[in-house]
This record gives sequence, C-alpha cells and structure tokens, in this order.
Amino acid sequence: RQFYRLKARDDIENVRTTKEPSLQRRKYKRIAQEMRRITRGLQGDWRSFDHILDIAYGRKGKLRHELIEPFLSDPKAQVPPPIIPQMPNSRPPVYSPDLRALLTNVISRTTKPLRPGQLKKPSTLPPQADPASDEARLFGPLSKRREKNILHRYFKEEVRKVYPPFGVEVQNGKTLEEVGIRGGAGQGLNLRKDIEAIIGPVWKPPPLTRRERQALGTENPTSTESPPGRHPSRWLRRRYQSLLARLPILQFTPGQNPRTGRYEIERSNKALVDIYTAGGRLLPVAGAPQVAWYEAASSQPKAELTSKLSM
Repeated sequence: RQFYRLKARDDIENVRTTKEPSLQRRKYKRIAQEMRRITRGLQGDWRSFDHILDIAYGRKGKLRHELIEPFLSDPKAQVPPPIIPQMPNSRPPVYSPDLRALLTNVISRTTKPLRPGQLKKPSTLPPQADPASDEARLFGPLSKRREKNILHRYFKEEVRKVYPPFGVEVQNGKTLEEVGIRGGAGQGLNLRKDIEAIIGPVWKPPPLTRRERQALGTENPTSTESPPGRHPSRWLRRRYQSLLARLPILQFTPGQNPRTGRYEIERSNKALVDIYTAGGRLLPVAGAPQVAWYEAASSQPKAELTSKLSM
C-alpha cells in the first residue's frame, strides 16, 4: 500500500510535468490501464493481483532494475582486455560470482537456467568466433565489433530473466563486513520475513481426538484461531505464497577469503510452487499418529495387510 501510494504520486507528477501533449496522453493511458488492473486484482483476479505484488516487490518494473543493479558488476574482478584494442568500451561483460549463481539456478530464473559454460561462450555466438574452427577458415574470422555486440546483448537478455534477491544472507552468523562481500539494494529490510508472517504456518495439525485430549489431561480442543500476524484470508495467503516462489534467497557460505566463498540460491519453505515440478512443495511433516500408523503397517506381513485393506 505504501509503495503504490508513492508510485501514484510520482506517476501523476510525471504526467503533470510532461509538456508534449501526445506523450502526456500515452502516460495517462498507461496509468489508467494500471488502475484497471489493480481494480481487477482487488476484485479477486489472481493474475492481476500477482502483477500488483510483482510491481511492489521488484519482480517487474523500475524497482526490479534497482534490485538487480548491485549484482551487475564486480569491483574485485580483474578487468578483461578489450575485444577491439582501439575501443576501451569493447571489453566483454564481467559476470560477478553472485550473478553467476542467479543465472545458473532454476529458482532465480524465469526460464531454463544457464550452464556455466554458456557464460564464457554464449549459445548465440557463431562458430566463427573461434579462429581455429572450420567456419572461420572457410568464411573468415568473426568481426570483432559483432562479437562485442553479441556478448553484451546476451548479457542484457539473460539478466532480464533473473528474479533479483533483496539482499545476501551470510551463513555461520557473520556479517557482510566480516566476510568482505557486498549486499543487495534491499539489504536489512526483512521484507521476506514480513511476507512469511502474513502467510503464517503453511500446515496446521488436525484437532486432537477425545482420547488424545484425555491422555494429555486436557479437554480443550486445538485452537482454531489464526497465529498472530497471519492474514485470515486463505486466498490472500496463497497469493503471497506464490510471490515467495519468485523471491530467491541468495546465501553466501564463507571460505578462506571472499573469492573462495560459495553462493547458493534457496527458496522459502513457505513458497507455493507447482507440485508437479522438481521444485514443488514438500508434504507436511508426519505427526505422531501418522508415524505410529506407518510403523504398525510396516511391521505386518504384506499378505495380511493386503487382506485387511481389501475388507
């Protein structure tokens, strides 16, 4: 709500200060279109509501560019030589270690993740780029200017397919300054924890039976009240669970020095993703009744168990 309040103020101010009438009409039309989408989302259209959350949490739009910006460069990396000696701006793009982790993991990608070898040699680079290839000997070497354009275009296109994280979480309880790495644009805001608080526990155990309550010495059934901070609307909680699937967690495990540390991508255990994919959500943890039933069933002979189930 606070994000869209600021966004609406900036959009209206942008329209007001635009002098060109045709450009002003296009901006106003874009704002009206966004307002209609917000209305549909508040009326229960889940696709429109997901779009609202994506804009507010930097999965789309200008905020996304601000979140991904810190990972697009590596101040500690060695500067590569220019492809064209007379052009210093023809240096190939540098993939920082954190960006490499984001590009090669399925959790942080909107499409299929890249293989590590594709970062050094993009799939869009023709075989002529290798002077020893048959194509280079037959058709001549690839133009250096074209090679530079292909590498930079590939870098920009693949970065657009990345879900940016809010920050970097350091393992072993250390801080960013202690391990000597940089954080993200949303470092320290705890936005993911706020979303998880809205969702609450993803699975609640069933109420105790009468015999279980008597064994525990209580007659009060399990409370059905929502935990503190949990939103009462199941539909809204599922929308935020879907948002968590698009919020990768960038974790750093320190090594001997920052260059030997390891970046990993994780996903919140409260995220709601397609259960038919490899990254689908796990089933709830088995409780004492389920474990007892499994142990009893496992201890019985297979023939006896089959006859009982068929009765």
